[in-house]
Amino acid sequence: MLQITTVYPRFSVEYHWPRAEIKQQVSQLQVKTYGPELEIDQRQSRAELGLPGLYHFSRQVRDEARSKTINAIGQIAAEGDEVVQRAGHFREEIIFADQARRRMDARIPELNIKAAPTTRPEIRFHYGQELDWNQGGVDIKHYVRPPTITWQLGGVYVDVRG
Repeated sequence: MLQITTVYPRFSVEYHWPRAEIKQQVSQLQVKTYGPELEIDQRQSRAELGLPGLYHFSRQVRDEARSKTINAIGQIAAEGDEVVQRAGHFREEIIFADQARRRMDARIPELNIKAAPTTRPEIRFHYGQELDWNQGGVDIKHYVRPPTITWQLGGVYVDVRG
């Protein structure tokens, strides 16, 4: 007896989908601001109006007091010299009246009027920013596996028995 057996080849493919891991690092931005700071320096303007600061005011009072003291000593000395020079001359009794009249005329003040200071105040403006920026990014890892292929060889088998 003749027997022919045919075995078909077998073929199987097992595939694995590629896989990816994605890690995202978000960008970070930190903003630090300083200010706004506004600084107005009115010392010079106030000094022109006669309103200086304490330091300038004390110096001004000291200088004016020294000046007035020296002027007063000079005026008293001049008046004394005048009395000595005019003593014994004609109309010597008018000496003190003349000196008193001159003092009264010297007391009339001179008026000066200003509406506003001539110098503007100094204005300074400070504003600052600091940026701290960490750039983010993406980290991608791929996992790829090759397909698994299994196959079996087929064939024809002939069996003769007799």
